[in-house]
Amino acid sequence: MKLITLNIWCGKLFDKLEPFIEKNRNDTDIFCFQEVLDNEPGIKSAVFKDGTEDVFSRIGRILGDGFEGYSALPHPGERGLATFVNKRWDILDKKEEYVLGKKNSMVDNKWSTLGINVLYSKIGKGDQEYNIWTTHGIFINMDKNDTKETIEQSINLKSMMEKVDGKRILCGDLNLHPNTESIKIIEDIPMRNLVKEYGIKSTRTPYYGFPQPYADYIFTSYDIEVKEFAAMPDVVSDHLPLSVVC
Repeated sequence: MKLITLNIWCGKLFDKLEPFIEKNRNDTDIFCFQEVLDNEPGIKSAVFKDGTEDVFSRIGRILGDGFEGYSALPHPGERGLATFVNKRWDILDKKEEYVLGKKNSMVDNKWSTLGINVLYSKIGKGDQEYNIWTTHGIFINMDKNDTKETIEQSINLKSMMEKVDGKRILCGDLNLHPNTESIKIIEDIPMRNLVKEYGIKSTRTPYYGFPQPYADYIFTSYDIEVKEFAAMPDVVSDHLPLSVVC
């Protein structure tokens, strides 16, 4: 099973994102995207400018009939999460949950008041099953250190994931430095932190204009055999794609 996770930066670099998805669609089983806009014509994000407002639909057209996609937006018109599952796999369950705040809670167009949602998918094929969560963590400060909000977010994520038996994967943009207590809470589920384990030096691209090199992660439970893991070199966002093969 191959998974790719990527914060797509609201599709600001769609001309680069499109060929990346085309190149990887045949051998990828599940794509997990963050900062996805899924807006009808005439509806624009009040917060994230210069994005591709219908990027969810466009990605769906690139992937074609071989994938099933679904999105979860924390507030109408604003950036959210999306998962696309190759139809080689059955979708056994899917749902949106919140680890901070709640749906439709944004106040005065301030992105910092968006609820922090998690998109869960359970996929199966034959005797294989995976529980997969993707999320976009709260952004508090540029150094991506612990705050009371990031601690609460991680505690709630841990509680959510511990309720589910079987193989578990958490991926996405957590907006956290690897050596934070917030990350350790996730590791203590217990989960393997592949960014740490594989010595990844950065998950950002030159489009990110700040010195903090980390944001994105893939965690796997210890019953998953990880065959390959990489921060992919493709510059299609201000984040790098991460991929894992199990």
